Amino acid sequence: MDSSLDERPVGLRDRQKLERQRRIVKAAAKLFARTGYADVAMEDVAERAGLAVGTIYNYYPSKSALLLAIIRRESESLIARGRKILDDPPRDAVAAACSFTEIFLDDFTRDDRRLWRELFGAAIADPSVVGRRLFESDAQLVSQLASLLQHYRDCGVLASDLEPIPAATVLYGVSFTWMTAYLMNDAISAEMVRNEIRRGTAIAMRGLFPRAEAIITGGDKL
Repeated sequence: MDSSLDERPVGLRDRQKLERQRRIVKAAAKLFARTGYADVAMEDVAERAGLAVGTIYNYYPSKSALLLAIIRRESESLIARGRKILDDPPRDAVAAACSFTEIFLDDFTRDDRRLWRELFGAAIADPSVVGRRLFESDAQLVSQLASLLQHYRDCGVLASDLEPIPAATVLYGVSFTWMTAYLMNDAISAEMVRNEIRRGTAIAMRGLFPRAEAIITGGDKL
């Protein structure tokens, strides 16, 4: 059975299926964060979700399928928020870039950081499947950020020779660096990371404005 979470229910049966999927993925995420991916059995997920083990297997044939479903859930949340910014870009290009890069942090801090540690660990252990899926998710976010930068370039706010994808990759690197620090060190607070991402993004954005206007935010040019 398809493990995606983006099906649009058309009737009671479809709504019930979607609700079961959500319950299963939520239960798995809680257990992976609390106990660790390697130590969780499908029976544990079934018990927490309040479903029969056979029902779990009907939706997700393996723990790795559950892990991919969690990644998909997180990715869809991020991409949906990024789309909202793209649909109505702020006038200030720096503020827009900061808002976009903070999407990543908001998702990280919403969930237990132990869950993301498990996801990253699984990506390293299984780069061809889990690692690739995480990379694909990151690539989608970078692509959205690139579209945002291209918008400001086309409006004449950013430099005309700006290359959106490389520039977006640099900005994403600022977020990724500090989010990794947040995951690896419990002494680093979410607010500290938020402030550092804002500072780093603002510094990186300065190099994207036309040379004579590098000190402005670009808010008056839209």
